[in-house]
Amino acid sequence: SGFEEGDKADVINYALALTAPDLGGAGNLAGLVVGVPPQATRIQRSDPALLGQEDTDTSLHIEAFYRYRLNDNIAITPGFFVITNPEHNSNNDAQWVGTLRTTFSF
Repeated sequence: SGFEEGDKADVINYALALTAPDLGGAGNLAGLVVGVPPQATRIQRSDPALLGQEDTDTSLHIEAFYRYRLNDNIAITPGFFVITNPEHNSNNDAQWVGTLRTTFSF
């Protein structure tokens, strides 16, 4: 059922982030992130009777945001991200999430 002593798994994840500082004004920041959430690519079980549960599909995390500086102390950052094939399973629908963050600096 769970992992036991001696079990091994290769897990990968990575991301590429691109930003554009001062886009639209000083202190503003636009960004785009594309990556793969942690993914099990190979599993070796100590008991050969137990099946590995490798991720056969690949999820992508795609995120965009724009930090708009209202003044020296307040910035708002709207953004969104999507996870394709959640849990690395192509049978799962993509998950879309909108975000809104406000940052106060003192």
